[in-house]
Amino acid sequence: MGTLLLVTGCFEEPAPPPPSMPDDSGSTVADTMPTTTGVDDTTGPGPATTADPSTGPDPTDTLGLDDTTTTGDPPLPCVDGVLDPLGAGVVQESTAPGGDDDQSTCGGAGSPDLAFQWDVPYDGFFVLDTDGSDFDTVLYVLEDCGGSELSCSDNAEGTLTSEIVAPFTAGQRVVVVVDGNAGETGNAVLNINPVECPSADLSGQRLPATFSNVGGSNDHGGACGGDGNPERSFRYQAPAEGLYAFRVDSDDFQPVVYVEAGPVCGGQELGCNPPGFGRSEVMRSLAEGDYVTVVADSTGGTGDFQIDVVQMGASCPEQPLAGTAVGDINDHINTMSTSCAPPGYQEGAVFYPYADATFSWTSPGKVGTNSGCEIIVSSGFPVALSLQQGTCDGPEVQCETGTYDMATNTYQASVGVGHIPPTDFTVSLTPSAAPFSWPGGPGYTVEVQCFAVA
Repeated sequence: MGTLLLVTGCFEEPAPPPPSMPDDSGSTVADTMPTTTGVDDTTGPGPATTADPSTGPDPTDTLGLDDTTTTGDPPLPCVDGVLDPLGAGVVQESTAPGGDDDQSTCGGAGSPDLAFQWDVPYDGFFVLDTDGSDFDTVLYVLEDCGGSELSCSDNAEGTLTSEIVAPFTAGQRVVVVVDGNAGETGNAVLNINPVECPSADLSGQRLPATFSNVGGSNDHGGACGGDGNPERSFRYQAPAEGLYAFRVDSDDFQPVVYVEAGPVCGGQELGCNPPGFGRSEVMRSLAEGDYVTVVADSTGGTGDFQIDVVQMGASCPEQPLAGTAVGDINDHINTMSTSCAPPGYQEGAVFYPYADATFSWTSPGKVGTNSGCEIIVSSGFPVALSLQQGTCDGPEVQCETGTYDMATNTYQASVGVGHIPPTDFTVSLTPSAAPFSWPGGPGYTVEVQCFAVA
């Protein structure tokens, strides 16, 4: 498989450009990432080619594709034709007549292939896919004839369809190769479409920034809310490795924010956070260059909201969990959100984020169909306990709020895993109510109990 993120796209009408950012608001993210722009709606992408219609098609062109470029220049010497800039089915041909001229890091050796020149019509993210092909395809993009591989895809999300989602620049000339996996061949279909959701890019912008969800789409919803309410979607690329907080604040409605993997709406949901006093916040660790889609949604109502992305200096997870951990939640800081607890509370005009205790834990992979592990927390405060894959970078898989035990004056909550191979997780516990409602104080105990039944 290639290194490109493979995601399933979803599309919404492009939103209007964001308002001008205030000069005195400061910037919470590195102002170095390039932004992308949409196509000029008044002109469109322009004609596919500038070939002289009087000459007719090239009789040697067995693919039925144009042999001229959008600039009238001759095509690259290694290609079988020049693609229309955008559309469904820009290629609908059999790869069988092609030679085995190319291969990629994700396959193609031993299969006939077809190579095409694509002149990128404008700056932006595009989806190139082989949906509609009748064989196991491999798709890759080269920077030139024999040039470096820019992107590669074999099977997108467990299908035989290949899909590439990537940014390109206006006038960029690349070679798109439709190949087969392990000798396969067949009728190839290639589709090229612009990414329209998310419709805005926060990378490199001056933040925080103010937007409105009035007129936003009603197509999405997160694990912790947002169904049936208007939302706005944003792309963000991490300028450096670190822990990032994605925050949405509103005085007009109660916001909910969820973060999805990849640069296109519809990727795997990494985290979701319900509102508390007009704020919602998701934290996740990202590697340099990682893309995420941030959806600012509503639990009811419309109006203005402010979105911010902050690179936090904290470490997450803080410490390993081996057996039992005892602590005081006041000794921790705000480093992780959950889908079953708000991000904090408000007193007067001041918002106080909840502190979070985070632990790394690897499931031992117990033997036996009835084996597994349970992680149990006992705390003096109303608690939310969550389990997410990875090291503060993966999707949340469980979140449970505690139930009150009057006999012990504590709250109890548990999450668990069954019979699975050894897997890395992050365990997070956070208060779910303000300190003045903590009957047993700020102390907590976390315990791991594993069992194996053959």
